[in-house]
Amino acid sequence: MSSSQIRKSCLYASTEQKIAIDVTGEQLEVMLTECEQPLVLDAYATWCGPCVQMAPEFEEAARALEGRVRFIKIDTDKESFMAERLNINGLPTLLFLDEYKSEGDQDSGSEPKLVLKERIEGGLDKKTLIALCEHHFFGVPFPDQLL
Repeated sequence: MSSSQIRKSCLYASTEQKIAIDVTGEQLEVMLTECEQPLVLDAYATWCGPCVQMAPEFEEAARALEGRVRFIKIDTDKESFMAERLNINGLPTLLFLDEYKSEGDQDSGSEPKLVLKERIEGGLDKKTLIALCEHHFFGVPFPDQLL
């Protein structure tokens, strides 16, 4: 790849709208109460090698599931209080969250509740992220590649 192609690639990457957005602890609190879509949270740090390596995979999975699943990120160094509240002990940590639904809650008017479907410490690739979302949020069988 020539230097001009690299510069164009970097420019395109930096101006492209991110789907998986960084949020503050306060923003996360609001998102956890809104529950409009299933949510995948990536707790990361900028100095963490596996976090940096997984970041483009996380963004690609967010693009693939845009409109169906919300992907967000929280920097555990900037938001240490929230990281502590979420019991983040290893990086990256992924939380797969969905609205809790039971037959009695259909029209009760109560606030939606989120339930943790899975917690994973360690980086995942795009294919695995998508497969886990399909399983946890849309009833697809557990991915064979993870058995």
